[in-house]
Amino acid sequence: MSNCLKIGHRWLDGDQIISALVRYKLLEPLVGQFLLDDVIQEFPLSKEELFRILAGGADAPLPDDFEGFVNQWCHYKGVTLEYFKAVMLRELQLEKFKQLQFSEQVESEFLRIKSDLDQVEYSLIQVTDLTLAQELYFQIRDDEESFAELAQHYSLGRERETGGWLGPVGLSTLPIEVASLFRVEQIGTVYGPIPVADSFWIVRLERFTAARLTEATRTQLIQRLYSQWLQTQIRTATDTPGAIAVMPASTKLELTSEKQM
Repeated sequence: MSNCLKIGHRWLDGDQIISALVRYKLLEPLVGQFLLDDVIQEFPLSKEELFRILAGGADAPLPDDFEGFVNQWCHYKGVTLEYFKAVMLRELQLEKFKQLQFSEQVESEFLRIKSDLDQVEYSLIQVTDLTLAQELYFQIRDDEESFAELAQHYSLGRERETGGWLGPVGLSTLPIEVASLFRVEQIGTVYGPIPVADSFWIVRLERFTAARLTEATRTQLIQRLYSQWLQTQIRTATDTPGAIAVMPASTKLELTSEKQM
């Protein structure tokens, strides 16, 4: 008798699980994980590597009873040995794969997208009336009116609560019309009115922080490169005719028998 998956009050059989994977767009992530299973087999962890990770990088000799050490570590962390081997060890192997596969590409990727990683703090007033936007712009630029007070009074977004001040945010998160102005790094310059969607923005660059290749950024870029690689592998698999298909269980038995002959 085949098994069913119970989620809350729902019971799903095999066909319903397949249908749910497609409906909730979970099939591609599942395909990706199966592809990774094949890849990370080529990146096993030695006992020495695993010991250094579990011991927090401690420079200590490998325990004579390594299996006992792993069991003790699992007990301390509150996980079963089965879970460690099936889930946690797989994650450690995946991390090793990421480091070996993508570390050498980090510097070139950083230089390629550095401008998107730069961060800014800026003041913003956004309104929907062009005439009002022009008036506010001239009040700030020529009459030296307080940007913060005008933002609190007129701006329509959440920046109203902070006197117009926003950030730090990545340049890549800003509308391209605004990001291109901020890239010249003219601190204190007021720009506007700038059409953005259905509103008009008045902005002033307050602070510009150029991106640096820190350890945090390196980790971020490795994850970025890995995600791009994995999506490419998934697309290749899903675009290959016959690679992914729903078939009767009898077909599996027939194919298995043919291979054994």
